[in-house]
Formats: sequence, structure tokens, C-alpha cells
Amino acid sequence: MIHIKKLVCVCAVCFILIPQMYPVFGAFEYRGLGWPAAMANIRVVGSHPFQYALNPALIERGLPPGISLSYQKPFQGLDLQAGAISLQNRIWQRPFIHHLEFLGDELYSELKLSSGTAWLVEKGFSAGMMWNYHHLSMSGYQSEQAISISLSSAATIHDQVKIGSVLENVIQLGNELTLPQKFHLGGQYIVGPVTLMLSLEKESALPVEANMGFLYASASFWEAGFGYRDLNGELSVGWRIHLQRIAFHYVLVTHPQLPVSQGFGLEMLLP
Repeated sequence: MIHIKKLVCVCAVCFILIPQMYPVFGAFEYRGLGWPAAMANIRVVGSHPFQYALNPALIERGLPPGISLSYQKPFQGLDLQAGAISLQNRIWQRPFIHHLEFLGDELYSELKLSSGTAWLVEKGFSAGMMWNYHHLSMSGYQSEQAISISLSSAATIHDQVKIGSVLENVIQLGNELTLPQKFHLGGQYIVGPVTLMLSLEKESALPVEANMGFLYASASFWEAGFGYRDLNGELSVGWRIHLQRIAFHYVLVTHPQLPVSQGFGLEMLLP
């Protein structure tokens, strides 16, 4: 019965708020690469700081402080550059995630700064909240800013199954820049060294997108990830090498009508 209760807690927001989502328009948000991109950029579940940056409810209570950096070259042949940095720490015994993303070139740039935390509602079920600051600038136009709040949740059904949900930009402050709302619902299933991830994403004015991610973690020090996004047919693959306090990763994403994107990153646990 308690498993059904957790599932209802995670999914209830879908029935309450999704009917209220209306078509809105805002800046183009590059999903970023990082390590989650190897698994179709599924960030509603998982155990990586870039996944915590979307769903802070995933943060484990005893997680040590750490920093993660990533650099991406979106769509080879274009001048776009992208990067991100995440810092996880504890303030007054509460876990926090701080995240900074950048995308742009000499004519166009996006900056997103986020900070979030999690609450343990009951054993196996957590809720999270992210505060987001968005800055958009384009040559010849006045820069625009926006502040938004995202809500999330995560539930551990048992050792092998976890589910999560996120409502991005559900609350927006000011009307200078209107941001698209997006709903994520996903789950992961762990069998030995294999983790299977599935997610559904619904953005305002766009159809539902189904995504599948596959992670293989060897018994030694390396991992391999694969992913597929249904709506645009993206395929992704990547590898990750992790030592005791440091990790490296590389990710390649293929786009049907665009050049490939690739990126690499570094992760460190702080003393």
C-alpha cells in the first residue's frame, strides 16, 4: 500500500496542473549535454549533479560536497558554445544544488542560474524546489530576464525502482520574458549492472515526447550510456570513467537534421 501511496504523490501533480498548461513562448533552451545526455538527457531520475539541477528531490541526504563541470560544442560547424557547472553542498544540514548554464555565440546568448533544495517528506519520498534566473541577450535587442520556480518529487518504490516528476517554470515572476512550462515524469529500473530509464516530457504547445535511456556500469571503474528521444529522433552515446574522488565523461549526440553535438566533463568530490 505504501508503494501505491508514493506513486500517487509523484503523479498527482500531473492531473492537477497539466490541464492548466497553455501555449507560451520564450527563449530557446538548449538541453545541454553533460553525462545525462548519454541517456537521452533524462534528468527526472538518476544520480548525477546535472540531474539534481532539474530534480533536486533526487539528492541523497548524506551526499558529500562536490563540483561538476561540462563543456559542449552544440551542432558541429556552428559557432555556438555551451557549458555548465554544478556545486552540491549542505547548509544547516540541508542539501543544496547550485547550477549555472550558458549557451551562445557572439550574437546570441542564454544564461541560467539555479539553486534548489530537497525535503524528506517521508521515508522513500522527497520533494524539491528550484529557483531559476534566466537571462537572454541578442545582438540589436534589449536583454531580457525572468525568474521562475520549479517543483519536483522523487520516490523510491524499492531498491530497484525509482520514479520522479518535475514541473519546470510552474511559477514565473514578472512578464518581461515568458518561459515555456514543461512537465517531466520518469522512472528507472535497476537490474545488476544495468539501469533502464524511461521518461515522458510535455512542453506547452508541443506533443508528448517519450525518451529511453540505458546505462551499463561495469564492476570496475567505467560506465557506458545510450539514449533515444522519440520526438526528434536523437540518438546519444557516451562513456564515463570514475575513480575514488574524480570522474571524466564524453558524450556524442546525433541529430537527424542537424550536425552532431559532443561534449566532455569533469566531476570532483570536495574534501
